[in-house]
Amino acid sequence: MLDVLRFGGVSAGPHVLVTGGIHGDEYEGPAAIADLMAQVPKLPLQGTVTAIPVASEMAWRAGTRCSPDDGLNLARTFPGNPEGSPTERLAAEIFAIARECDYLIDLHSGGVEYRFVPLAGFYTEASREAARHFGLPVLWQLPETDGVLSCELTKLGKTAIGCEYLGGGELSLRGASDYVRGILSCLAHWEMVPAEYVLEKETATYRGDWQLSEVEGVFRGLVQLGQDVRAGRPLAEIRSHRGDVLQRFGAACDGRVLALRNKAYIRPGNWAVLVGEHV
Repeated sequence: MLDVLRFGGVSAGPHVLVTGGIHGDEYEGPAAIADLMAQVPKLPLQGTVTAIPVASEMAWRAGTRCSPDDGLNLARTFPGNPEGSPTERLAAEIFAIARECDYLIDLHSGGVEYRFVPLAGFYTEASREAARHFGLPVLWQLPETDGVLSCELTKLGKTAIGCEYLGGGELSLRGASDYVRGILSCLAHWEMVPAEYVLEKETATYRGDWQLSEVEGVFRGLVQLGQDVRAGRPLAEIRSHRGDVLQRFGAACDGRVLALRNKAYIRPGNWAVLVGEHV
């Protein structure tokens, strides 16, 4: 099942898609969309807003990052396959909706396994302007990762942003509220609602990608989320159950800790720590 909400405005204009629940253990997006869609009918909207509060019902009910039906991560499955597995079919259905829109706002958090500083991610210059108007304190130049909804839509020439807000398997009410304000600000930037909703905030822009685990063990973070670090600074380590250090992580550049592993047990290929280099 795919719950799709759509509101047409008082006049013609752009079409925006807002998605949440791509991962089933991320809660700020669905909460924000529920609050947003209660407000949209009261706005002098120009254009159309389509929202998918919970993109992966299967993962949502299981409270997991990936679908229990086929083990796939929906955020690595777009544009999907209408003849494929359940997650591939779901991705194809969502992508068919998304490609008809002009803009995408994809709402995430760190889920159970990770924690992010509040940030808005972008790809292109138009995407960066949208991310800046979202009003979060950090902008992240997103790595171009195949299968990610925002990345695949960017390949089609669409303007797409992807946002992150804390995580750890909890719902941040402030995060949901900040997401609603950010969406309204983007709608104002795209001249779909009055300019009074535009957020004016100073932002810092970073680029970079996750360092990955090469071993299995217990993750120990040595820095705090949002901490500024110098190149060479120890960031984290992975130890065995006997306390042997199996892998160390250090900062490759001066930057800020944008995200950290939250779940202690870690396996090869899992994300460990993300330091963003200031742009």
